[in-house]
Amino acid sequence: MANKPGKHTPYFELVDAQRLSGCSVCRLVHHTTDRYLDSLLYESVLDPGLREKLKRSHGFCSEHVEMLRNHPGRSLGIALIYETLLRRVTDVMEEGKLEGGSLRERIRGTGSPGRGLARRLTPDLPCPACLIKEQATQDNLELLIAFMEDDKLYEAYAEGEGLCLLHLAWAVSLVSEEATLQRLLQPQIARYRLLLEDLAEYIRKADHRFKHETLGPEGDVWLRVMNAITGGAGLGLGREHNPRGSARRKQVGE
Repeated sequence: MANKPGKHTPYFELVDAQRLSGCSVCRLVHHTTDRYLDSLLYESVLDPGLREKLKRSHGFCSEHVEMLRNHPGRSLGIALIYETLLRRVTDVMEEGKLEGGSLRERIRGTGSPGRGLARRLTPDLPCPACLIKEQATQDNLELLIAFMEDDKLYEAYAEGEGLCLLHLAWAVSLVSEEATLQRLLQPQIARYRLLLEDLAEYIRKADHRFKHETLGPEGDVWLRVMNAITGGAGLGLGREHNPRGSARRKQVGE
């Protein structure tokens, strides 16, 4: 990266996030998006430009509607947003009618009479919180790659739970040097090998011949492996719940 950023608050937040459960970038992005939603509902809900964008996006996607449910103190802002949206949708439906298409369009299946109305009932802007989420993801991954050679961040990354597969692939796409790539990948490979060991043991003990054996650290691996692949804010279990210990001890070549 040509211009390496300074060690400001985002850097220290990234270091600290490595010590928490789940994908560190998922957690940071969730926090940024949640702050955006809270600020929007508190400060900007009456802004005409924002209200128009929210009408065109039909408010928020299902993921961010679920996050809004955790903001009961901002319920008035939510009500104002969705009252405007619902009024618009109702007006479109009351004015709606089937539109005819040419015979050729109907034969091809491209001229359904309901398509025009369906289009007016479909959002034409993305969920605004998704745009914040995408930018926060890019910013955090760029910061991670920029400081992958930094001992403090790398130590925290190697000892932590790493990235979900989606964010790992995104991070790989930002790498331009082989040394940086290996520092990114090797701790992750070690984590996956530990997961594979636990999965093998969990599956073995599910066999009727070994059901008398008590589950150990592998007992929650079915949860941890979903988090490792899919991610999510704070999903999975931290090392305090996973006695397998640090993945760094089993890195390739050690």
